[in-house]
Amino acid sequence: MSPNNSQMKTSDYDVAICGGGLAGLTLARQLKQELPDASIVLIDRLSRPLPEAAFKVGESLVETGSYYLVDTLKLQDYFNKSHIRKLGFRFFFDNPSQPFHRRPEFGLSQFPRVNSYQIDRGVLENDLRTFNEEAGVDLLEGRAVREIVLSEDGGLHEVHLSGTNGSSGMVRARWVVDAMGRRRYLQKKLGLTREHGKKCSSVWFRFEGRIDVDDLVPEEMRDWHERVPDNIRYYSTNHLMGSGYWIWLIPLSSGSTSVGIVALEELHPFESFNTFERAMDWLSAYEPDLAAYLEDREPLDFRTMRDYSYASKQLFSIERWACIGEAALFPDPFYALASDLIGFGNSIITDMVRRDRAGELTKPVVDDYNNYILSLNHWLTSNIQQGYPFFGNPVVMSCKVMWDTAGGWANLGPQMFNSLFLDQKGSDAYRKISGRFFFLTRAMQRLFADWAAMSPGRLSFDFIDFLSVPFLRDMQWRNLKAGKTLDEIIEDQVINMERLEEFAQVLFLLAVEDVMPDALDTFQPPIWLNAWGITLDRDKWDDRLFAPTTERRDLEDLRQQIRGLFSVKAFA
Repeated sequence: MSPNNSQMKTSDYDVAICGGGLAGLTLARQLKQELPDASIVLIDRLSRPLPEAAFKVGESLVETGSYYLVDTLKLQDYFNKSHIRKLGFRFFFDNPSQPFHRRPEFGLSQFPRVNSYQIDRGVLENDLRTFNEEAGVDLLEGRAVREIVLSEDGGLHEVHLSGTNGSSGMVRARWVVDAMGRRRYLQKKLGLTREHGKKCSSVWFRFEGRIDVDDLVPEEMRDWHERVPDNIRYYSTNHLMGSGYWIWLIPLSSGSTSVGIVALEELHPFESFNTFERAMDWLSAYEPDLAAYLEDREPLDFRTMRDYSYASKQLFSIERWACIGEAALFPDPFYALASDLIGFGNSIITDMVRRDRAGELTKPVVDDYNNYILSLNHWLTSNIQQGYPFFGNPVVMSCKVMWDTAGGWANLGPQMFNSLFLDQKGSDAYRKISGRFFFLTRAMQRLFADWAAMSPGRLSFDFIDFLSVPFLRDMQWRNLKAGKTLDEIIEDQVINMERLEEFAQVLFLLAVEDVMPDALDTFQPPIWLNAWGITLDRDKWDDRLFAPTTERRDLEDLRQQIRGLFSVKAFA
């Protein structure tokens, strides 16, 4: 008899997963695939059928999160059938009071070779429950977790439950995982809560049918429409960008479109858009074309999330408990990285359970895993959120997005596609090469902020198809590949670090041209700088910038690739 139809009773398991959202469901599937003899129970207060109107945020995936869901969890055919292939991300910058077709656009004109997806969360979570049940995972639906009692003597943990009919019960498990979302039960119980990031908030809602940016531009603007042929912009995660905010438009396989507003509260108070009526008024002020397009449409739902980012002091324990998904931390959603962190975290939990079953789990391993995820979340969120004040600046933000994307492909991609983060020796070798990148990207994030503050808007562009840039196309294709040996990964990472060092110098020279073109004569070919000494403060150039510590390489080809994306405004 299925646990859903039986009386509540005490049962013992290897792993109890508390929470049946995306994080808990994918963890259950991964555990059952990799440890098929492990007994697993998944407990959730909701019962099927879950509402398919996409009642949760988090519909967009990037390549690393897609690889985890599609390849690691062996769901390729399912995703191709039931969800939407994503046309990358797409950004529309600058003054929204001008006609939409005049806003600088950054995106793709055709689908990339490496897949990513738009997921319909209601559909996916319903289906994952069915898949897990078919694989032998026990599902306790309609059961609320009242209390988790952690064992203090190495015995089984206890999870106390209550049913929708007023019944009670308990399960015991060697491992217990909190996947109960923003409730953050274990984090709060153990005093692990940590504030993180700037105060940013979001609202999101969904409309029946297709909300398409192509409809914002008259059909007679043929050049605009034809640069992304066949009306496929709809399949991107479309971002409308302005100072301190971004809007998302995401297509869903159930036939609706998700619309969200995300804003830095110091520039856009939450109270100005925290109801549907206020959100529409806010859109009328900041994105009038979209507001007019949405006028008279009724939303399917409306959700809010204030001050969404947070972290934790600890996620995994040698005492056999763990937190995952929103029960653990919440990165800034701008680059859609939550599923990446779920993939990394679930793989780590699976590895810890495997090691524990073999008697090989040690505290240093657990500590290293904690540091890996917590540092990654901090790095990702801080790099994103420092850009909010200049999100509307087309040239600076396009360069920041290219930098962040190349860095992500170089650093996160190989680790997910080859499970390198689970190999201690391999990770150590990888970090020895990659370590300098984090200091380099810190210098670059300061450059972007200073550039935006100083820019007179001398440079501009109409459309950047970012995978038409050979440098970026090569970074994606070289790094987002599975099946590499450690030697191949290390060899590629040496190339990555060299290319990113070159890219930093090229972006710096572009910033100089925009902010202080008179200083360009200072940099005569063959140019080679200390990328870690980059700054727009000319008084500091002699200290570090002109004292490179690495061997000179030719920048000219890459400089032409990037400089060719931009033009000089006629009035400048």
